[in-house]
Amino acid sequence: MLTPVILFALLSAPPHPKAYWQAIAKGDFEPPAGVTAAQLVPELVANLASPDPELRDDLSATILTSWIARKKLLGPEDLRSLITTLRTNLRQGIGTTDGDGVLLRSFSALTLSIVVARDNEAPFLTEAEQAALLDSALDYFHDERDLRGFDPALGWMHSAAHTADLLKFLARSARLPAGAQPRILAALAAKNRDASGVFTQEEDERMARVVISIARRPDFDRAAYTTWLETMTGASKVQAPVNLPGLRARQNTRHLLMALSAELLADGRPSEGADFARSALHDALNKLF
Repeated sequence: MLTPVILFALLSAPPHPKAYWQAIAKGDFEPPAGVTAAQLVPELVANLASPDPELRDDLSATILTSWIARKKLLGPEDLRSLITTLRTNLRQGIGTTDGDGVLLRSFSALTLSIVVARDNEAPFLTEAEQAALLDSALDYFHDERDLRGFDPALGWMHSAAHTADLLKFLARSARLPAGAQPRILAALAAKNRDASGVFTQEEDERMARVVISIARRPDFDRAAYTTWLETMTGASKVQAPVNLPGLRARQNTRHLLMALSAELLADGRPSEGADFARSALHDALNKLF
């Protein structure tokens, strides 16, 4: 944890220039002499809101990923503090669909996915902390309305894909809360059914991997998955009367089901759950098409 003196100094100091972070990236992501990774994290998190795609994505998000997952320069208490900040970020300006406010929210979700991946490898979160993080992820997935994928000036925005990454790693946790599987599947169905646009930039593939993470669990909830397939295939049919929201839902749900089919086909690792998911999906697609 940062002492109040260090935290005040960091918050009152001017931000480092981009060249500072470029040097860290070029130096195998080692923190500069005389400063720790934890001391630099607040500025890196602030950079997640930057409209500069290199500073936000190539540098800040990538450095955080390295320090969290590869080099493990942040300890459990550092990560708990980071989680608190990132969860707060998920609510900043939620509901807006213009400007660049989504960047902080989306890249906070992406960074949380790396924290959860680290916890899956070496657990440090309590069951209560896991449950709270899942609640935040599902609330954000539901409430985020800015669904832009890639912008020529701002780069990747990708809130749906980044939140899917977070849900994917949460779905792999050995301490996933009871009843979480149907909640996650229902959230995926709702996102694709109710989205204000058609997902066209690989969001379907990222969301399919959430389902696969659930299917490969030893406690895979087959009944919840079967119910989810029924919901998805229902939304994939032409609604009467034909309307734009119905057509968007049809396109999104079909894309997700087809992406899931391709991902399950390509993923040949032995798994009774994946075999069940593949067979049930095959039957559902035969009826749909």
